[in-house]
Amino acid sequence: MIDAGLIVFAAALVAFSLACLVRWALAVRALRADAADEYAGRARDKPASVKGVSEDAFIRLYVQSFQPRWALYAALATGLTLVLAPLMIVIAGAVYHVLWTLGGAPEWGGRIGYVFLFSQFFGMIALWALVAGVVARFYWLRAPEPWTHALARARGEPIPEESTWRRRPKWARRVRPDPEPDADS
Repeated sequence: MIDAGLIVFAAALVAFSLACLVRWALAVRALRADAADEYAGRARDKPASVKGVSEDAFIRLYVQSFQPRWALYAALATGLTLVLAPLMIVIAGAVYHVLWTLGGAPEWGGRIGYVFLFSQFFGMIALWALVAGVVARFYWLRAPEPWTHALARARGEPIPEESTWRRRPKWARRVRPDPEPDADS
């Protein structure tokens, strides 16, 4: 029989995922309305800032730049964790069994001992961290370009490269590294 605490934990993960998705959907809906107002205001007051950009393209760029992506990725991470949890339990148990067998299979380290429970607990945490790390990597790889760059690109303007050399500020030239950093402690 499945433990009631496990069911409550799974329900909390599902509720968190759904809350994140609802947060994202509400934010995107509000951003679409803000973008339509922004486009109308720019077309009226500063027409050069939206020259050559349709309202639909402006709204799409605005939403892509300002949407709360974290909510989507948090929902993805918790959903994957919930779906992959049974597989993770099997993997953690299999790794423990291999290590236990390689260690000579002592009686105190069998499948019912505290060592096994300890390895299951921290094995699950490690596998959850792996899922979170993969999702975080996708979050940063798929980051949108800045709003000003996206709008300039939509207008057909070149994006200036900021790779020019810059002189150090005067205060930075006066700064010297501490010759004895451990003298204070």
